[in-house]
Amino acid sequence: MKKVYLFLIMFCFSQIYSGQEKQLMATLDELSQVSGAGEGGLFFAGTKDVNYRFGQRISPHGDCVDVVNGYAFVTWYKGGMDTRNLMLSRKNLNVPNSNWVTIEFPHKHVGQGGELLNGTGIRGDSHNTAAIGISTIDGTIHIIYDMHAYRSSSLPNDFFNYSVSLKNKAFVPDNEFTLDIFNPKQNYLKSGEDYERMTYPMIHRADDGSLIARYRQGGSGNGDILLAHYDGSVWSNNWLFHEGTLSSPNTNNMYGGERFLNGKFYSGFSIRYSTNNDTNTSNGYMLNSGLYYAYTNGIPKNASTPWFDVNDTPISLPIRNNINPNLDPVQISQPGDDYGTASLPRSSSDPAWTVTENGAIHFVQRVDNRNVHYYKLTTDTNFSSNVDGLIPNPQTRGELYSYKNHVFMVELLGGKVNIKTTLEGQNNWEIVYAGTESTNYAHFDAFVTGDKLYVYLMEDTGNNTLGVGDKRPLYFQEFALSEEDAPVNPDIVLEAEDYTTGSSGIIIGTNPAASGGEYIDAFAGAQFIEHKFQVTTAGTYDFILFAANRNRDDSIMDIEINGTLYEDVLITRTFDWNVYLESRISDITLNQGENTVRITQRRSLSSEPDKIEFELKSALSTNYFNAKSISLYPNPSEGIFNIKSNIQHLQYNLINLQGQVLEKGTVFQNKIDFSNHAQGIYFLELSNESDRLIKKIVIK
Repeated sequence: MKKVYLFLIMFCFSQIYSGQEKQLMATLDELSQVSGAGEGGLFFAGTKDVNYRFGQRISPHGDCVDVVNGYAFVTWYKGGMDTRNLMLSRKNLNVPNSNWVTIEFPHKHVGQGGELLNGTGIRGDSHNTAAIGISTIDGTIHIIYDMHAYRSSSLPNDFFNYSVSLKNKAFVPDNEFTLDIFNPKQNYLKSGEDYERMTYPMIHRADDGSLIARYRQGGSGNGDILLAHYDGSVWSNNWLFHEGTLSSPNTNNMYGGERFLNGKFYSGFSIRYSTNNDTNTSNGYMLNSGLYYAYTNGIPKNASTPWFDVNDTPISLPIRNNINPNLDPVQISQPGDDYGTASLPRSSSDPAWTVTENGAIHFVQRVDNRNVHYYKLTTDTNFSSNVDGLIPNPQTRGELYSYKNHVFMVELLGGKVNIKTTLEGQNNWEIVYAGTESTNYAHFDAFVTGDKLYVYLMEDTGNNTLGVGDKRPLYFQEFALSEEDAPVNPDIVLEAEDYTTGSSGIIIGTNPAASGGEYIDAFAGAQFIEHKFQVTTAGTYDFILFAANRNRDDSIMDIEINGTLYEDVLITRTFDWNVYLESRISDITLNQGENTVRITQRRSLSSEPDKIEFELKSALSTNYFNAKSISLYPNPSEGIFNIKSNIQHLQYNLINLQGQVLEKGTVFQNKIDFSNHAQGIYFLELSNESDRLIKKIVIK
């Protein structure tokens, strides 16, 4: 049986509407280039294990962004491999279109182990990130950088690298932002403490402006996490937060990190046990395993600060993870058990995670090349979980953040910034931003503060040749985060698989990411599907086809609507068969009664249709005013609507989506002013003694 769902935008004073949900909006306010003309950030081009170890990414990478007091700070290394200097750039966000100012430090990336390779050059190491934090207590800039478990015996001047500015120099005028504001480099935060064999530095700022430094001491699968506190004057001693240097088989280290969110300090991570690379002795998982969570209500200045698990039960520090989950104090789940497909389930990255202002917890982790999502409201006893669908795609694990009661993921899809969101405690992901600029990006880091999202990116130049591809442009995107009323249901929805007629051989596939769980699979060249459907109200609509298109920029269809043919309609590339995005034809006409739409595949197997929607655009009347001339413009409007009509003594009611009359009055001089009302969708009722008209309007 064919299913045709008609959602009619109708108004009835007797109907009670449910409250309108808010949806997250992300608006790109500004795009700027960090590195100037002829410069670029370091990228490890060439051949793995010859020119670099581990990964190619080093700029931007790690905890390399801080935004505070209207200034953005980013760290990077100067490209190419013949330079490698540590760089610090700053931008005054309070001044529109302001320039970046940059400090070049004398320190150069030491490379893998700090050793020359047979006298031929430096081999890059992607572990050697540069963390930055600004203390607002004394206006100092702190950078911890370029380290990968080095000992002072091998690198006496570079085993641990720390640069700090003079006091009250973070926000000086641009012309004073020079190397002169920094003290000479140090190999310690606090004299007398042990800083050998440190990796993965991070710097977190508390609400009072003090700082928390963290780093791993030790190696992969066998390391401890140390923290230290800066009170605006001096750094504390290092203290042990997570102990991984335990006796076998519990030897491990944590992969993850910490965040200050909504006045609390959280830790979210996975565990890598020392046996996880050995198929003979593995604890049951390859590389990382498990999801872990803990928090403190205060600023963790030392090991005596109280910490709690997910059930708000006090826990003791240091955290010690145990291969026996019944003895592990902070494990919240084991994704390898829940969703693993291999004999030894593999998780190769640290988890993305966030906590909303209402305390909802969300984790995303990759297991056997699929991303899984775990989430829990504060009122929930247990975590829920899902896999696949619009959960961020498995080819790029993005970062997870929150804004009010929204959770959102920032990732790169096809080289463009992509932002997906779901309400807290849910798994209903929707795409709210997809970049369209011509530049493709290779990787990014992001930072969220207040109602702003900042994304720091390196361009994907496509060149992997030493001397050319090892110096790439860096960019910075500034987004405004906001809420608006979620769009009302489309006027007409046709599921692609519920076609009336179609070519032979049409295949219906199943996918939880698709509307209704089904879509048209293997849509071959010249194949078509046709829907016949009923329309109650004739008028002007937008036609919207939702389809997945992973591979092609030239996927096209012919679309015929009531005999009008639209040829070579370009189908939006989605870069993922689990992502269905819209391709739109504006201002088509639907008739009252039966209508027909046919879509024909032109580029074989290039796209997979999911559903068709029609959105009503014209101001349609009830049966009363059909014979009379009446129009309203502009629509959408910033609040002032003009009315062209020969009808006298028009009265108006402004009505919200819940059926409440917000304002009433008489149309005066063919104009109505609703600019004092919030942005959103409303109904405008126009009437006289005998006739009535209802129009959908949008205040933008």
